[in-house]
Order: sequence, then structure tokens, then C-alpha cells
Amino acid sequence: MAKSPWKDRSALLKDISSFTTRNGAFFRQNAKRMSDLFELSVYNDTVKFYRRKRYKIAVENLMKDGTFKYKLSTIGLKENFSFFRAWKVAANGVVDEIEIHHNIRLRSAHDDHIYFTSDVSVTRKDGVTTKAQKNGRNHSFVEPESLITFLEVKHMNPFPEVLFSFSGIVLEVKPDFILNPTAIAVGTKKSHLTPALIFSGIGGSHVESVADKLMARYGYNVIRGLFANKGRIYASRTANTFDA
Repeated sequence: MAKSPWKDRSALLKDISSFTTRNGAFFRQNAKRMSDLFELSVYNDTVKFYRRKRYKIAVENLMKDGTFKYKLSTIGLKENFSFFRAWKVAANGVVDEIEIHHNIRLRSAHDDHIYFTSDVSVTRKDGVTTKAQKNGRNHSFVEPESLITFLEVKHMNPFPEVLFSFSGIVLEVKPDFILNPTAIAVGTKKSHLTPALIFSGIGGSHVESVADKLMARYGYNVIRGLFANKGRIYASRTANTFDA
């Protein structure tokens, strides 16, 4: 029987508030849905993943009162929300600098007019572009060459259909994982998580088998049981990673 994907709301709020305080900000948004809080938890875990990879971390675009403003909606411009910057200096002196964003549109790698909003996106420095649309309204998005990886967050137990649909999203925004997976050097000790589908719960034996086979075939991640097993993505020793 699948374990419960649910976690106490107050515990999630405490984790999020503690994380932002440790990073020189505080959390005051009214996230009513548990799915929103789970997204924030995974977003923070992504930052912790890079800290464990020895990246230095900085908070960008805090609000005037010192609040870290998470982007809880798919609408809105990058300039109106906070995000994290991370950087690491290689032995040869080259600086690897990235940004970690929440709920930003990703432009298709195949069509300039198709977009997908990812829960968590890791981009290169200045990787989010804000431009005017034909209707005159501005929108913020990540161009394919600026996207390093992305994470989709599901507050539920996994099931086969959602696992298969994730392959289509990867094909649209990071197609090499599907079209030419052998060209991507995937391991467990590299700098970036491969595209990831993350669940709070854990499925049955058939779902586990499907997830493991898709991960092996395409190199992306299906991370399960973050609530059921009290896990953290940054602590996983078996997650697929790659160098961008």
C-alpha cells in the first residue's frame, strides 16, 4: 500500500521560514495551499543542493521590508519577485554562476511561441528575459540556451500517466535528454540535477518500476517520497546529475 504523501502544514511553514531567515530574509506570504508550500520546500531544497555542491549563495531582489517574495503564481514578471544566485570558482579560475527561479516560463526548444511554466528553474547568469508581447504586455521567460535544468513538483502519490507525460515536457524544453540521451554524461557527482519530477508521496511496485526505467532510459530524475520518507532532494546520493 502506498504511503501517505501528506505532511503537517505547520511543519512546512516552519521549515520555509527557518530557511529564509538563515539566508538573510524572512517569509511572510500567505501560501494557503499545501501544494504551494511543498513547491516552496522543494525550491529551498534546490538551493541547498547547490550549497552542498560548494556554490556560494546570495539572495536577490528582496522586497523593501526584507521579505523574500516567492513567485506563487504563473503570472508576473521576474523583476517583481525574489530569487537565488549561486556561483562557484573552478580550479582554472572560471566562475560558474547560476540563478534559481520559481514559476518562470520556459520557451520551447522547438518553437518560439510555445511556453511551459516550470515550478523550479535553474538558469545561467541573467537567464530570464523580459520582453513585450504583441499585445503590448511584458512577460518573463527563459530562452532554451539559458536553461540548465528544471524541476516539476507534485504533491501526490505518483502514477504511470504523470510519469509518461513528464517525458513530453522534457522533450519540449530539454530535448537532448530524450532525443540523444547517450550524448549527456549523467552521473551522481556532477554539478546539476537533471530535469526532475518530484513527488511528496511514493507509489506501488509498478509505479516504482516505471519510474526507475524512465530514469535509466533518459537520465532525468523521478524523486519520490519526500514526505513519506522524510527525504530531501539535496541529500540524495542516487539522483542523476550532469555538467551543463
